[in-house]
Amino acid sequence: MFSRRRLLQSGTAVGVAGLASLGLTPRTARAATAADTKFVFVFAPGGWDTTRVFADEFSNDDVDMEADSQRGTVGNISFVDHPARPSVRTLLEGWHDRTVILNGMMVRSIAHEICTMIAMTGTTSGLTPDWPAILASVDRDRYTLPHLVLGGPSFPGDLGVAVSRTGASGQLEALVSGRSRTYADIVTGGPNAPAESLLDRYLGRRAAARAAGARSAVDAVLAAQFAVAVDHAAALKDLQYIMSFTGGTEVADQVQVAVDALSLGVSRCVSLASTGGALGWDSHADNDNQQSPLWETLFSGVGQLLQALAATPGTSEATLADETVVVVLSEMGRSPQLNAFNGKDHWPYTSAMIIGPNLVGDRVIGGFDRSFYGKPIDTVSGDIFEGGSILSAESLGATLLAMADVDPLAYVDGVDPILGMLA
Repeated sequence: MFSRRRLLQSGTAVGVAGLASLGLTPRTARAATAADTKFVFVFAPGGWDTTRVFADEFSNDDVDMEADSQRGTVGNISFVDHPARPSVRTLLEGWHDRTVILNGMMVRSIAHEICTMIAMTGTTSGLTPDWPAILASVDRDRYTLPHLVLGGPSFPGDLGVAVSRTGASGQLEALVSGRSRTYADIVTGGPNAPAESLLDRYLGRRAAARAAGARSAVDAVLAAQFAVAVDHAAALKDLQYIMSFTGGTEVADQVQVAVDALSLGVSRCVSLASTGGALGWDSHADNDNQQSPLWETLFSGVGQLLQALAATPGTSEATLADETVVVVLSEMGRSPQLNAFNGKDHWPYTSAMIIGPNLVGDRVIGGFDRSFYGKPIDTVSGDIFEGGSILSAESLGATLLAMADVDPLAYVDGVDPILGMLA
């Protein structure tokens, strides 16, 4: 099994930077074990313009930077600072010690659907499970809803049993509560509460007895999984009185559901989305006026998520922030220069931001060359290295799997995790 401990013993990982505090909330240098590490994926669909936050390209005359923007620095992280996006600086000031920015990440396409599959799975098949589905499937019987999708893409592949989508209109909550019966053309009734409770208990006992009396190895596996599913269904019914399963279309609206799911042990992975409303992030025209407020909304929402994680007790550590990795990404970047409509077109190199424990934070890994292509890196150190490997979505996925003690070779061929960002 691939483990972080083996990496540390071999001397290939870099020491972790010191951790600071967020506002008035004290934080200690804790590190969740691989088995207890949780993940939140925040996806910005449409393709963001990395030169408006992550890519400090002020010295590159071939890149059109935004008017009124300037180079900002927090700790060792250089970024694009702009008065219309104060939440970017606020987030980095509070969390730069736990933040890694990956610049120049290649997604090998400029088509939205293909780039989304590559960013989330490392492949173009659409049948391969994505990073959160793989992570959630590990010891999935511990969780009622291992991967809870509030928004954004999901590619469950053959791990669909680990993935649940809430539905944009609260479909999951309607199923759990029984309100979905009223959606049919012919409304049907159900048993009253005492009768339903009696039926649930009977079904639970029969499922357990069926698992105990399996007649073959295959029968034992199927019966055991059915028993687990019955237990999870019962747990979901109880959860409807404790938490909501319905979020909104922006990260800030989805924070409480995500935090509840993690803190109650309902899920290991939660996916959120920053959709950007009707126009979204696909800014082929009027790039700056379209993208700038989206960046502000995104960073404000992620900041609220991080604060909520820091204020909530963890399941194995002091707070959820001490055991949760937040991954923020989009399926592609945007071209370095404005087009005739003051927009920017699709670009196959992008950025990602990872925030959480077990990272060598306060660091930017990778970068862009003069043509705005990604620079190669040494995956052992994370430093830019001319003879190294191109930073790719597969590199990110392999690194996330390694953080959870999942062997990346089982899911990603020919790509090494970025050991230099693992503490």
